[in-house]
Amino acid sequence: MTPKQMATQMCDKHRTIIRKADTYDDLLSDDEIYLSKESALITVTMIMSSNPHSNPFNTTGYSTMGYWNQVKQEIENL
Repeated sequence: MTPKQMATQMCDKHRTIIRKADTYDDLLSDDEIYLSKESALITVTMIMSSNPHSNPFNTTGYSTMGYWNQVKQEIENL
């Protein structure tokens, strides 16, 4: 899965939760997008900070950190 596909999937899943949690009819689409992006960014940050596959040498062969950095950038660009 590309970083952009992961970013879109994460935001879509968070948006679904936000819609289900919305008990008021005044949550607008722009608000849903903003909240889903912020929520997805929190998730990515948590993944990155607990990533057991990161290494001090930051080599792409042994680290997924580069992937999650790209996902984070894609979320910010959505």
